[in-house]
Amino acid sequence: MIYKCQQCHRDFTAPDNSTSVQCPYCGNVQQAQQQYGQQQPYGQQQYQQPYGQPQYAYGSNQVPPMTDIGIFDVGPSGKSRGVAGLLAILLGYLGIHYFYCGKVGGGFICILLTLVTCGLWSILTLIQGILMMCMKHEEFERKYVINPATFPLF
Repeated sequence: MIYKCQQCHRDFTAPDNSTSVQCPYCGNVQQAQQQYGQQQPYGQQQYQQPYGQPQYAYGSNQVPPMTDIGIFDVGPSGKSRGVAGLLAILLGYLGIHYFYCGKVGGGFICILLTLVTCGLWSILTLIQGILMMCMKHEEFERKYVINPATFPLF
């Protein structure tokens, strides 16, 4: 009999007389009624939605559409624009929001600018934090996370 593993989704064969079989690839135990191609009684069928491919290519600068994402929800990069905005408002003079977005060079430049301008740089980081919280998440991802620039400003 041909089984389809529900863990790793691979097809494998097993003897007809067994009631439960172990997947040779991942070790998951399969029950006899979960055979590939076998019909189950009406109302007991298990429908699985196929895994859809992402709408963006990995490694590209294209960001997937995020229509219903909240301000503190994380996007596909694992960064939240709300957290980055709060860090820019509260600790922007230390460049913490750049470190959070993965821009280490920008964080060090921000610390240097704070020292050189005797703290006046923190006014610009306050404005930057407010703008981060007001922009759409796609724009935040494009401008501050996947942008190859070391020091994205506004």
